[in-house]
Amino acid sequence: MQIEMRFKCNRLELPIHYNHMIQGFIYKNISNRDFREFLHEEGFKNNNRRFKLFTFSRLIGKYEYNKEKKTITFIDNFNLVVCSIIDDFINDFVKTCLFSENLYLNNQKINLIGVDTSRESNLGERIKVTTLSPIVTYSTVSIEGKKKTIYHSPEDKIFQKHIKENLIKKANAIGEKIDNDHFEIKILDKNKLKENSVYFKDIYIKGYSGTFEIKGNSKLINLALNCGIGAKNSQGFGCIKLIK
Repeated sequence: MQIEMRFKCNRLELPIHYNHMIQGFIYKNISNRDFREFLHEEGFKNNNRRFKLFTFSRLIGKYEYNKEKKTITFIDNFNLVVCSIIDDFINDFVKTCLFSENLYLNNQKINLIGVDTSRESNLGERIKVTTLSPIVTYSTVSIEGKKKTIYHSPEDKIFQKHIKENLIKKANAIGEKIDNDHFEIKILDKNKLKENSVYFKDIYIKGYSGTFEIKGNSKLINLALNCGIGAKNSQGFGCIKLIK
């Protein structure tokens, strides 16, 4: 399920790299304590991998950028898209935000004024999507005894391989049997492909934004839309939206 939440604010000021604040806001507003702790501490397991099975977009709305302070300020409203294959998580989070009179982001009061829900059906085996937050794929290698992270561009062959393998592992984590693992993703417009450098707290992460065509198993496509594509989804990466 994908939801777009509309918030009212009064000059909400955030650091440029605010992903960790949105993640914290989401965890804080899950009312079921046991599920909140399970999601935060454990997640859904596939062998030695753990998946939170949710993602979120960059904040959407008009803002002012302060180069000296390295902040952005949303004037009076902003939207946030949250996606998860786990309906109970989405329903709990939305209900908590709707009925709370004390919603704060970066210690500043905000109000939820509306929610739009999207549950796509009959997707078929070919769709076009646009990114709402950068897609991240990476490999960890050892160089002279030190671990190094190498991030992959959508123009690298390994990009598609990592995304496909990641989706299959997510499917296995929720007990979904994949009979046909066919999956392809390609850039629709290389001229509009954008590299994004983001810090999650003090960790450097590189991702890519743009428009893509996805073909393959409809179960894998559904997972991509509803819990994120690529890695680091619960940190606010890999959120995509269907282009109709």
